Amino acid sequence: MKAFFILFLLSPIFANAFTLNNNFEASFADNEVKVSVDRNTSCANAGMTVYELTDLVKPAVNKFWNTVPTSALELKSSGFTGPIDNISSATGRLCPPTDDECIAEAGSDLIPPVKDIVIACSQNQDNFGEANVLAVTVPNNFSGKKIKGAVILINNFSTDFARLSRSDRISVIAHEIGHAIGLGHAKDKSALMYYRTVKLRKALGQDDVDGVSYLYPIHIDGCGAFGGLFGGTISTDKNDKGGNFPYWPMVISFMAMIAIFEMLKAMKNSRLSFRF
Repeated sequence: MKAFFILFLLSPIFANAFTLNNNFEASFADNEVKVSVDRNTSCANAGMTVYELTDLVKPAVNKFWNTVPTSALELKSSGFTGPIDNISSATGRLCPPTDDECIAEAGSDLIPPVKDIVIACSQNQDNFGEANVLAVTVPNNFSGKKIKGAVILINNFSTDFARLSRSDRISVIAHEIGHAIGLGHAKDKSALMYYRTVKLRKALGQDDVDGVSYLYPIHIDGCGAFGGLFGGTISTDKNDKGGNFPYWPMVISFMAMIAIFEMLKAMKNSRLSFRF
């Protein structure tokens, strides 16, 4: 019973209120994902230059997704991409890799598969369906059930994005990054992944935290369940050979172990007993 109680305490509990943007739980294979902006894109109707768009990426990842201690995902703002066919074109069409009809209609205007996450502005209304859609995201590069790349397009056909405050632009981009890493819409209004925009969004909601932790969990091996005290290791990446060691899980696990031992000692001293 003691062992069960310890595992129960150290295991994350998800209510599964979050949703995924696909039916096979796809996520990036690598926990470190770059987020870049197409250098040649034009965002005039969206109310910003390409440099201003780039300046929004870093707070979008650091204010939101990189704040989750139970997730191994690390997003990195990486400036500009090299030239990518059709992504900065006014006629470039973004299609899911399984949507044969969309791919056929796009023809030579099809935006090709990308690596990591690439952001651009688009004037092709077919990418958005309706003028009031601020942005759209499609993971368009897969290897089996793993995402290799995703494209985020900001609606440059309308001026709705231009009317947003800088803070709200950041949260919109962060929301679209959520789709890029594998999350769908949430029904909880407190979640960043809520299906409608919420002004002055300041942080992730619990659904967001649960979702990204589910897709990108921190792996703790059996021997290292107590922070490596018994010779085990804790790693955020199954391919990690050393380097940046995540000390916070070790500290939390150690504190939890002390709390459990103190509670058991107190129970023994008070001569309490339980039947299971």
